[in-house]
Order: sequence, then structure tokens, then C-alpha cells
Amino acid sequence: MEDQSVTIPWSTRKRLQYLEFKLFWEGRVNRGDLTTEFGTSIPQASVDFTKYQEMAPSNISYNSSAKYYVPTETFKPIFIELSADAYFSTILCSPTIENRVTCGSDIIGLVPNPSRVIDVDILRTVVQAIKYKQIVSVDYRSFNNPQPGSTRLISPHAFGTDGSRWHVRAYCHDSNKFKDFVLGRIASATMASESDVDVNSDRQWFNYVDVVIGPNPKLNDAQKAIVTMDYGMTNFELRFTCRIALLYYLSKKLGIDRKDNDRAGEEQQIVAINLDEIHAAMRQ
Repeated sequence: MEDQSVTIPWSTRKRLQYLEFKLFWEGRVNRGDLTTEFGTSIPQASVDFTKYQEMAPSNISYNSSAKYYVPTETFKPIFIELSADAYFSTILCSPTIENRVTCGSDIIGLVPNPSRVIDVDILRTVVQAIKYKQIVSVDYRSFNNPQPGSTRLISPHAFGTDGSRWHVRAYCHDSNKFKDFVLGRIASATMASESDVDVNSDRQWFNYVDVVIGPNPKLNDAQKAIVTMDYGMTNFELRFTCRIALLYYLSKKLGIDRKDNDRAGEEQQIVAINLDEIHAAMRQ
């Protein structure tokens, strides 16, 4: 089927995406679902259903007795991704009436994650510095230099996050190397001058390394089988790639930064099988 979804208006796309989401995940959808979620009229909802049926006639069938639409056995999505991550992402934050965003649900529990404070004006300066390749003069507070006035010049080129806090990846003109700067610890930022730094020379940012994890050897066979199922491992291994610059944060987040782990297997259920390779990459 030719992909017509790229030619439809954004507002229509969002409604059709929601329609398809309800159709597949909840097994039924009707015009009332669209009017409730987006505040549209019944006639507009009818138009949306007609449009979806034109685009994916083999996906949807009408149950006249129950008065709702159901997915067919040959359902193939054209708007949504069929994955657990996509489902939970959608149900946690979905667009609603007047473009408001509803985050949370009675059937979803979300562990609170305290926000790190980032000054909007500072972030705006850094964003523009990345966009226009500028040097920025920043007053940066670190544990080594916690006092005000620790000014340094940086050439930022990217942002990174460990899921808890954001940092900016930049060339530090004081230490003559690429480093990470926590955005919340920048007290002030002022555009300085044009930067001649070649960001492509940041090898740790633009190069990746394979990370291989497996069940903690301290677990018994039955426990290892559970971990294998939980992570979708093959032959007790899961392999994925990570930017070298982000390996430190990944290792800390997963708790795989140590080889001789003193924690019990139940507490630290996974280990890095190729930890020596990871450490070698981080030292580059």
C-alpha cells in the first residue's frame, strides 16, 4: 500500500493515530472516543473513520450490533508502532482537547523523578551556540570548583542524558578536550565568538561500542532463566550499542560498572560480559 499518511494534515494524523491505537490495543473504538479525546464533532469523527477505512480497509471492521469498530485478523499498523515501549509512552502522555497533554493514567503508575533545574535562558544560549557553532563563556559550578566565578570557554555540539539529568557535550578550551557539562550547574552563559573546533574530532561522541550484558553468575539457573526472559536475551546474552561518551552513564544506570560485584545476584541481576572492552573504550 502506498503511504498516504505523509500527505495528511498533522491534526488529522494525530486523530487517526489515536483511532488506530485504540483499535489495536483496546480492541474497539467508536466516534465517541475521538470526540471525547479531541473535542471534535460527531460529523468530523465520521470523516476521520471514513479516511482511515480508505487508507487501511483491511485493518478495521464495524460491529453493527455493538456499534463500534474492531481490528481485523489481518491488521497491519500504518500510524503506530507495535511495541510495549510505544504503548506505555503513548498512554503516559497523549494529546487531548486543545492540545493539552495528559500524563498518567489510573492503570499506570509512574515513579516520581525529581527534576533538575535548567535555566531557560542558559539553555537557549547553548542551543544557539550549537546551531551557529559559537564559543560560549560559562560560569560552571562543579564539586572541584564549587565557588562562583569559575569561568571557562566551551564549544558545545550536542546534548546527552542518562534519563535523570541533561548535560551538554562540548569542547573545553581550558582543558583542551571534549567533556560533559551538567546543564543545571551552569550559572551563566554568554556567547563569546565563532568556534573553529571540528566537532567530528570528538571520537567518543561519534563512535560506538557494543555492550553485552547477561545474568549475574551468582544467580541460580532458574533465576538466570527469569532474567533472560525479562530482557529478551538469546543464549543468556543481550547485545546493544552505545556511544562511547555515554558508557559511563549507562554503566552506572545499569549497575554494571564493576567486575567483582559484592552485591547479591538478586540485587544486581545483570552484569557486563565485556566489561574489559567497555573500560578500554572509555579510556580512549
